[in-house]
Amino acid sequence: MKRFGIVIGLLVLLLIGGALTSLLIANNGGGVLPILQQVGSPEASRTDMTQWKANQLFALVGFLLFNLIGIAVTIAVVLWLLDRGIRRSKSAPAAQTAPARKTE
Repeated sequence: MKRFGIVIGLLVLLLIGGALTSLLIANNGGGVLPILQQVGSPEASRTDMTQWKANQLFALVGFLLFNLIGIAVTIAVVLWLLDRGIRRSKSAPAAQTAPARKTE
């Protein structure tokens, strides 16, 4: 029950933070908290999306997805090969798996 209370408390904290952020964005910083605007350029704004920012975001998301899919496929192939080897060794007859003799 204590863990559930902690989770609920964290969710409420996240909701309050999201509400404050959306309030600040909607009022251009003239809301509940005093915000000093340092730059008027949309290039430096966190909330305004310019064309080059959108291109960079699209490239980043594409790069991350491509690499994550590649990692997942590589891990899947390695685990499949390991499982295949284990199944083959378990199904092999005992005579074929006898230890090798020393030759001198």
